[in-house]
This record gives sequence, C-alpha cells and structure tokens, in this order.
Amino acid sequence: MKSVIIGAGTYGEVYLAYLQEIGVEIVGFLDDNPDYQNTYIKGVPVLGKVDYLSSLREKFGVEAVYCPLGNNKLRVKLLKKAKELGYKIPNFIHSSVLLSPDVVIGEGVYILLGSTVMPYTIIKDYTMISMGVHLAHHVVLEEGCFLSTGCNFGASIVAHKYTYCGISSTIMTGLHELGEDCLIGAGAVVIHDVEPKAVVAGVPAKVLKYKN
Repeated sequence: MKSVIIGAGTYGEVYLAYLQEIGVEIVGFLDDNPDYQNTYIKGVPVLGKVDYLSSLREKFGVEAVYCPLGNNKLRVKLLKKAKELGYKIPNFIHSSVLLSPDVVIGEGVYILLGSTVMPYTIIKDYTMISMGVHLAHHVVLEEGCFLSTGCNFGASIVAHKYTYCGISSTIMTGLHELGEDCLIGAGAVVIHDVEPKAVVAGVPAKVLKYKN
C-alpha cells in the first residue's frame, strides 16, 4: 500500500526504516519546513508541504498516511485531516511489542520496539508509544497521548487526551488520572493525580507551572 510520512525530521527517518522493514511502500515525505523542500531523506523524496496531501492520491496513488510527530495536537490535527480526505490511517506496532489480546487499540496508533501492554488497556486514536514503555492493566490512553522511551505506567489510570510523558517517567499505581494536555517531565515519579495543562517534574513530581 503506497503511503506517505508527514514529518521529514529524524523521527520521520526512524519510522521510514521501520515501515520499509515490513514492506510498506513509502512514496515520500511531507513537511512544511522550507529546509526540506526538494530534498531526499534516505533516498525518499520530500514531495512538498502538508497541504499537498490533497493531491497525492491522484498524482502518486497514495492510500495511507503516517504522522509520527511528537507534537500531540498537531499530529492529531493532521491525521484527522488525512482521514477526512479519505486516506487510511494505519497503526504501526513493532513486532517485538508484547501486546495482550485483550487490549483495545484505535487507529493511527504507533508502538515501538520492546514495549509491553497488559490486559484490558485501551489505547485510543493517534497515540504514540516509544521504545521500552510498560503499560500495566486497565489503563486508558485517550486521543493523542505520547509516552516517551522507558515510561512506566501503573494500573487503572486514565491519561486524558494530549498527555505527554517524558523519558523514563513513572506513573505510579494508586493515582487515578493525568489531566488533558499535561506534561510529565523526564525521570519524574508521579504519585498524585495531575491537573489539566500542568507541567510536573521531580521525585516525587511537583507542579512547576501550567500551560497557557
């Protein structure tokens, strides 16, 4: 299935490698950064800016779109736009992921190598899970979350949409929810609920500020 990747930066390169490994035909990249225009990324052309998306089916026979961007809101916005244009929004789950058959997964979900997802967890649309993440049972990751490398996520916790958990953060069993659009700093140990838009860090994690 002919596909494009939105985002020609280093994370786009990583997903290019993983997708090519499993036989996905990547026709090209889309990126609004002028530095990438008329260039090639690992031999694959940058076809144009993101608004070129509407022309790709007719010109190149593209059927599917991947968008591995770390900016949660932008990733969700662009994948929804691609879906509205009639493109397929596939998942990418690395073959090394340990995934319980009882897990429910939406569309446009990406899970990288070495991660573990226990039973009765729900991962909603457009969520990204990086390498070596461990999700306990009965977790809910709402739309557009991002869990960075090495994140450990306890049981029966709801991460509301756009939650961002930094590298090696730990979300302890016993709390109930992470508020919408919150940010958990790298290495933080979270032992209490986190309010919407809160930025927390430290051991134990404390609120540093709130996003505007």
